[in-house]
Amino acid sequence: MILLDVPVPIDVEEEKNQVVISINPKIYPLEVIYSAAYVFLDKFYTIIDGDPETEIIVKLKAKESTSKEDLEKAAFEFHNELVNYSVYVVQAARNKDIRKAIVEAALGTNLQAEDEYEGNDNEEDVDFIEDPEGIAEPWTPEKAEGLDLPEELKEDIKEESKIKESEENKKEE
Repeated sequence: MILLDVPVPIDVEEEKNQVVISINPKIYPLEVIYSAAYVFLDKFYTIIDGDPETEIIVKLKAKESTSKEDLEKAAFEFHNELVNYSVYVVQAARNKDIRKAIVEAALGTNLQAEDEYEGNDNEEDVDFIEDPEGIAEPWTPEKAEGLDLPEELKEDIKEESKIKESEENKKEE
């Protein structure tokens, strides 16, 4: 079964379980070829070779036994992915200035708020949320008493407490 009767630069090598695709780098840049090849990594070993000025050769070698029709279909799907990523690159280039403006606006808002905060030298004016439960306080082993902890952790906490007690006793003496 031949999918298209249009001459295309592909060579199906059924005995090697691979298809060889010839790509004109003047039509498809190398970054587009890489992006299209990435889509096929799950089902094919991908080899990219050739001269980036004249011709790029892409070999898709199936990881599992595949029919000639499926290899040919993969080659045409590869060409579809080339078109897909080419359109993406063109659209990204067209929208570059808009994306840049959006990011600058978003970061500019944050930078402005940060500048206002840093300009406030009086720490007493800063309004922090009250923490009656002590949630924001750092955790210490002493606070672990009464919690349902694994035995290993309980033993570590007891040893740590004993070490602190002995250090405190030495300081007192």
